[in-house]
Amino acid sequence: MSEYELPLVFFTVFCQWAVGTIVAITLLILAQPLWLSDEKRFNVLRKMAVAILVVNIIGSTLSLLHLGSPTGAYRAILGISHSWLSREVVAFFLLNGVVFIWAAILFRFNRSRALIRGVSLLASLAGLVAILVSAQVYYQMSSHPLWHSPVTHLSFIATALLLGFTTLGLRISVFNATQDDKSRQLPTLLPTGILLAVALMLVVILSYSAGFSAQGKMLASAIALFGSGLMGWLIFAGLIVATGLATYLYRRPVLSTGVASVLMLALLSASLGGRMLFYSGVMSQYPWF
Repeated sequence: MSEYELPLVFFTVFCQWAVGTIVAITLLILAQPLWLSDEKRFNVLRKMAVAILVVNIIGSTLSLLHLGSPTGAYRAILGISHSWLSREVVAFFLLNGVVFIWAAILFRFNRSRALIRGVSLLASLAGLVAILVSAQVYYQMSSHPLWHSPVTHLSFIATALLLGFTTLGLRISVFNATQDDKSRQLPTLLPTGILLAVALMLVVILSYSAGFSAQGKMLASAIALFGSGLMGWLIFAGLIVATGLATYLYRRPVLSTGVASVLMLALLSASLGGRMLFYSGVMSQYPWF
C-alpha cells in the first residue's frame, strides 16, 4: 500500500470539491434569487452544474482503484449495518444520483425557482452527510490518533468549503470581466466562505502541530506532516493565497480566465497535498493496524 493512497486522495478531494461548490451555489441562489431569473447569470450556473457532476463522477470512479478487485466493489454494501466503510459506499452512491438529478434540473429540464432551490438544498445536505460519513471511516480507527479526532471531520469540511467557494467565486469573477461596470457584482458570502474555510484549515494545521507535545504515534505523525514540503505548500497556497484571493474579491470582483485558472490550480493542488499528508501521516508508520 502506498503511504499517500492516491486513489483515496483524489476520491475524497474531488467529491468534497463537488459538494462544496453545490453548497456555495445553493447559498448564492438563496441569498440572491437574481441568479435564477437573469438568463446570463443562470447560464453560468447551468454550465457549472455539468462540470460539478463530472468532477463528482471522476472522484467516485477513482475510489475503485483503491480496491484489490474493483469488480467486487458491490460487496462493500453488505456490511452497512455495522461498517462505516459500507455506509460510505452507499452514501456516495446515493450522492451521485442526487447530484445527477440536481445537474439535470439546472441544465435542462426545469426553470422552476422553487424546485431548483429545493433540489439544491437536498444535494447540499446529501453531500455534507456523505462527507461526514467518509470522515467517520477514519475517525473510528482509535489506534491512529491523527485520524481518531474531530479534526478529521473538520478537515474534510474545510476542504469542501475552500474549493467550493473558491470555484464559484473565481467563476463569477471571470463572468464579471465580460460585463459592464454596473453589472459587476460578487456576493460577499463567497469571499466570506473562503475566509471561513481558511480559518477552519488553520485550526486543523494547528491541531496537527500540537502533536509535537505528544508521544508515540501522534508525535511520529506530526514529524511526518511538518517534515514534508507538502505542508509548506498547503500553508502557502491553502492559507496565504486563499486569504489574499478573498481579500481581493471583496474589493474588485473581476479576474481574467488565466489568473483564475492559476489560482484554482494552486488551491486544488494545496488541497490534494493536504490530503496526501493526511494519509501519509499514518501510512508512513508501520505496523498500520
